[in-house]
Amino acid sequence: MDQTREMNDRECEKVNEAYARGCENFTESQLDEVLSEDQLAHEKAAKLGGFFEEFELLWQMLKDYHSGAYRDVPWKFIAAAGFAVFYLLNPFDVIPDVLPVIGYVDDVAVFGLVLSSFKSEIEKYKKQKISCDNQKKGV
Repeated sequence: MDQTREMNDRECEKVNEAYARGCENFTESQLDEVLSEDQLAHEKAAKLGGFFEEFELLWQMLKDYHSGAYRDVPWKFIAAAGFAVFYLLNPFDVIPDVLPVIGYVDDVAVFGLVLSSFKSEIEKYKKQKISCDNQKKGV
């Protein structure tokens, strides 16, 4: 089996269905659960290839939302980002993570859905984060 293959149409459909259902049903308690898995989430995110920086930004946003430091964001975005991490943590998703290399293709697809669906919200958070960091540094 080609380990660098893309998802087939059926796998894409399953990922899209899982994403839609997961975002719709994601809860505050699941956010608590996801955020309690810091080390595992970062270990798995390292396997997302070029998405690690984006993962780190979304992770920080979820933590800021959870702590109350950043609430200027719709729950729909928090649910989508939280579900993306939840999906990443789940080893038995559309393409099981135990399959070398290809096991993370669907995880990358879910992160891609979040990144493409919420570009403006991500940019807004990024700008706010930079502004806060600059204020702390006295810039």
